[in-house]
Amino acid sequence: MTSARIMKAALLALAYFVIAYATVVFGRAHGVAAVIWPANALALGALILLKRVDGWPEIVLIGAANALAHWMVGDGIAPSAALGLANGLCVGVTALLMRLGGISQDEPTRTRTVLGLFFVSVVGPIPAAVVGGVALTSAFNEGPDAIGRFIWSWWLLDSVNFLLLLPPFLFWRSREQRRAAAEFRRRSHTEPSTARRAIELAAASVTLTAAGLLVPITGQLWLIEVSATALLWFALRFGMFYTAATAAVFSVCVVAAALAGFWPGAADHGHAGVLLSLQAMLALTTLPGLLVAAIASQRERSRRALFENATRLSYALEGANDGLWDWNLSSGESFFSQRACRMFGHGAEEFPEVAHWDSIMHEDDRGLAKAAFDAHVRGETEFYEAEVRCRHKDGHWVWVLDRGKVVERDAEGVALRAVGTYTDISERKRLESALEHLANHDALTGLANRAVFERDLEKAGARLDRQGGRLAVLLIDVDHFKAVNDTFGHAAGDALLIAIGMRLKATARIGDVAARLGGDEFAVIATGHSAAEFDALAERVNVALSEPFEGAGHSLRPTVSIGVAVATSGGQAGDELVARADRALYAAKSAGRGTWRFFGGAAGKVVA
Repeated sequence: MTSARIMKAALLALAYFVIAYATVVFGRAHGVAAVIWPANALALGALILLKRVDGWPEIVLIGAANALAHWMVGDGIAPSAALGLANGLCVGVTALLMRLGGISQDEPTRTRTVLGLFFVSVVGPIPAAVVGGVALTSAFNEGPDAIGRFIWSWWLLDSVNFLLLLPPFLFWRSREQRRAAAEFRRRSHTEPSTARRAIELAAASVTLTAAGLLVPITGQLWLIEVSATALLWFALRFGMFYTAATAAVFSVCVVAAALAGFWPGAADHGHAGVLLSLQAMLALTTLPGLLVAAIASQRERSRRALFENATRLSYALEGANDGLWDWNLSSGESFFSQRACRMFGHGAEEFPEVAHWDSIMHEDDRGLAKAAFDAHVRGETEFYEAEVRCRHKDGHWVWVLDRGKVVERDAEGVALRAVGTYTDISERKRLESALEHLANHDALTGLANRAVFERDLEKAGARLDRQGGRLAVLLIDVDHFKAVNDTFGHAAGDALLIAIGMRLKATARIGDVAARLGGDEFAVIATGHSAAEFDALAERVNVALSEPFEGAGHSLRPTVSIGVAVATSGGQAGDELVARADRALYAAKSAGRGTWRFFGGAAGKVVA
């Protein structure tokens, strides 16, 4: 042990000795062991403040001080030692139960803490009461029939004093904790002025004093219960420590009045007969106030946590420079920042309330957004998030990322308030669309690329089995394209490919897929019901793509070769169908180019 700890332990033992000696002398003067016994409760309270609840050296010194006090009032060495052991055991066992139950100043105030304190106050003194009851029987030279009476009075005195005197020590908060609570009340606009708080505290104190005076004035003991109602004022308005301290001071004053004879029955029945029952009554009277104060403290802590979360989120949203929204779910009232309103082209006064929010949201997005928000309200997700399209005031659609969080719930967990942001992601969506287009389309002509061609051919084959009909693939090659590049340059070749792509797209029917497979190779996926439809399509494509092309300083008359293959079932579609169309294309080239061929069919006319 350090010198500082030894000094504190010695001072604690000295203070304990003075209190114990005084109360023992007072009790013996009235022919009993003790009529009040605050020493053990005050000693344990001091250990709580000193953060030495596990301090067995201090507890041993407390037992020794108690033994010395009993020896000095004339008890023998053996009874004094036994009584010292019993009192040390009382403090030690109760302290141990507090540690095991997690009851300490460092833990947040909960109803569980108050109920736990009640439990340890009732159970902790039992072993000491048994040892002390036997020792007191010996000290007073009583017979065995007195043991039960001594055990009962010992247990009752320690239990009620723990309940009455420990709470102020247990619920004392540091200056930093008190400052943090006051700062929260100030920022949340729930902190009353100093003058108003002082007036209310004085009024509550006067009310409690008046309630206490009713008993000696009227002589009716049951009126002590009125003080419990006054303590509720402290519990609801002033917090846990004020309630605990007020209850302790009130109890001390009532006991002092009884000791002075200003209490019903004190003169007739003696101090011992009145004080034991009075202290028990006070303990039960103050317990409801402590429970209510714990509940109020717990709610205040929850409100503080929610407020801090909302504040942090607010700061983060402001820093992000996004549009902000704040929705009171219980009343339907909402707030939208200026940026949120401008995002949709509205002024703050004309922006729709949340109740009409779906009026500007795209109908395809409403269901997904509502499902996401409802899931968050149920606690299934940490945040609400949805990407939705909202109509701008001028009519176009704005893509926004709508994110938020429920920041306030009631005692039953029902969502009361949510805050969040709107982020304009229209540019990102345009970029994603452009990237998707690049991934699925030929960069030069804008037609579908080979990957899309293969994917759509597979889908068309699947539809063929479900819906019937026929499916055709047209493979198209630009004749003598290499000569165009060699003669006029690659720029001229690219210009020709672009023109071919535009003509092919214009010639293809609605529902057909026009694609560039690479180089000068093009393709069309077409559906129909007869070979004549595909024959007519091949002729139109051949004619359209063979129109003269005017380039930069040159004129061309391109021709194309086309191979056509037709499938009547999904099993014939796919790579096999493309291979057949390729064989037909080879036949068209072999026939002199500028024409088309059907796989297994007749040739078309050569375009001059």
